[in-house]
Formats: sequence, C-alpha cells, structure tokens
Amino acid sequence: MIARFLKTGCLCGAMILAATSGRTEEKKSPLTLDLGNGVSVTFYGYVKADFISDDGYELGDTTGAIRSIGLPGGPAAGSFDTATLRETRIGFNINGPDDVFAKFEGDFYGPNDNLRLRHAYLDWKGVLIGQNWTNFMSVENLAPTVDFQGSGALPFARVPQLRYTFDPSSNIKFSASVEEDIANSSDVMLTAALRYGFDLGMVRASALWRDTTIGGTPVDGWGLSLATVLKPWQGGQVQFAVTTGDGAVDILGAGLSGTAVVLGGGPVGFDSAALSISQKIGDKLRLAVTGSWVSLDRSVGTDTSELETVHLSAFYEVFRNTTLMAEYFTGQRTQANGIDFDTDRVQLAVKFAF
Repeated sequence: MIARFLKTGCLCGAMILAATSGRTEEKKSPLTLDLGNGVSVTFYGYVKADFISDDGYELGDTTGAIRSIGLPGGPAAGSFDTATLRETRIGFNINGPDDVFAKFEGDFYGPNDNLRLRHAYLDWKGVLIGQNWTNFMSVENLAPTVDFQGSGALPFARVPQLRYTFDPSSNIKFSASVEEDIANSSDVMLTAALRYGFDLGMVRASALWRDTTIGGTPVDGWGLSLATVLKPWQGGQVQFAVTTGDGAVDILGAGLSGTAVVLGGGPVGFDSAALSISQKIGDKLRLAVTGSWVSLDRSVGTDTSELETVHLSAFYEVFRNTTLMAEYFTGQRTQANGIDFDTDRVQLAVKFAF
C-alpha cells in the first residue's frame, strides 16, 4: 500500500496557504540554502501560542471534540482554560532542476506533544507521490480561523497518494489520484477534480469513490463537492463549499465516524455547507466570519444528526511576521432523539512566522 509509514491524523489547522498541483505555495523565506547544481532548500514555519477559554464543554486544543459533546466519555461539561503551543510548525521545501519539488512538514500534534508528520511528498511535472492533502478537498477554501480545527463541513484529510495534475490552459486544471483510504490503510480511494480560475476567483468540482470495510460492513462510498473562492470587492473574500455523498462523511473535518458512516448494514448519506466571508481593513487588520453545517440522513438515539458551528475571527499584523489573533466560537451538536448540546469558546493567540 502507498507509503503506509507516512500516515497521520486527518484533522489539521485552517491557516493554510493556497495550493497548486499538490504543492503548497509558501511565502519566500530568507532561510534558503543554495546547494548547487540547481538544488536549493528553503526552511519555513511558525511559532503559535494559543490561550483558550471554553464555556460549556472542555474541547481541548481544537474545536474538533464538538462531535462528541454530551456523550458518555465525551468532553467534560463546565468551564475550562488551557494554553498550547502544539500548532507550532516546521518544514522545508526542496527545489531541484527540471521542476523537481519536495516538501516535508510537521507540527506538534503527535502523541505527548511530539513532532507529527503532516506532509512528505515529491512532485515532478504534475506527478505527485507521498503524503499530501486529499485531492478531494479544496485547499483554497480553508477559511481563516484562529482555531486549528476550522470548519468541520469541508473535506479535510492528509493521506498517502499518487496524483497526476494536468493543466491544459492557464485557467483550467484537472487532477486525479489514487489515495490510501482514510479508514483502512489496506484500501484505496479514487478522486478526480476540475478547477477553473477567473479574474475574481475560482470554482472547483471534485468527486470521490471508495470501496472499503468499516466495522465489518462493506462500503461503496462516494462524495461530490463544489467549492468557490471569490474576491468581489476591494479587500474582501468569499469562500463557499457544498459537499454531499454516501458512506464518506468521515472525509469531512468534523471527524464523524462509526455509525455516522455506516448504520444498519448500509452507508449513511450526508450533506454539508461552509461559508466564510473576510474583509481586510487597512494594511494590518482582517476580520472573518465562518459558518459550517453538517447533516446526516440517518441516525438513531444519541447519534449525531447535525453539527452547526460559527467562528468570528480577527487578525492583526503587529509586525511583518507577527500576528495577534482573537476568536469567538459557538457550536451545537444535535442528536437523532432531538436533544442538542451547545458550547462556546474564546481564543487568543500570537503567531510568529519565519
């Protein structure tokens, strides 16, 4: 199977830069070493300190735990404060002759705050092999949030894969991949995506198919996603995505699994939508609001039937590489029996990038 040793968790932060044919475009760093013969290595990363206050349930370092609030063994109820440096990130890019590109990146969300591998891949003339974002997701749609989790309604996974990207014109990009299944490393997912860029933004359609076994049940799962990014006015940006499918809700950032994917011997259908609107004010301040909704077509008892979240975010660039951040988060989990649970969070952060 595709580089099983590269496997890592699916959840990750939403502070991501836009991607081209699988490689991520990074701001040019002064930490570049020229090794000669057309080979250079560029180091990059950031240090981020988060200060979090939860009211309702103890979500921890990210808001991903909202998927289990109100459940036995889920997050504890009450008010809690925490601080973390786990999102701190380090990585390096290797640029070689003849369009050879490689990336290695990690953060500290591993067990016991150890370094965790995020990306490790080689890209050459449109052929990518290694661990990267799933081709099913639109990296450009990851909304600006202080929360590392971000929107739970977007396709969101990093997996070992083999991908090919073809650019028939400057505006059109087609990509297809064979990827390790997010539930079983011995199975694969197939994806295809088509992106069209224009003056005010882009639109991207993607499809996913999987043939796997979950909880002893064979699953022929599928998903379709349509995403767009628009910049319709000065300093403003709108990001919107809708996703639907059967037996594949675990590809979403919400992290739903188990009976949310397979119930009563058959796959569970899902729908999701995410909308983010951001506005730059002056040279240093950016404000954003991000709403997310995930719904399942079947659930029973205390199983989740819907998740709804809102992030209200602010980013202020104090110096060239230093940003102060603040965010209010509210979320609700609704069960099949009609009972719902709510939680709120205030998060402050400071980030120094290099």
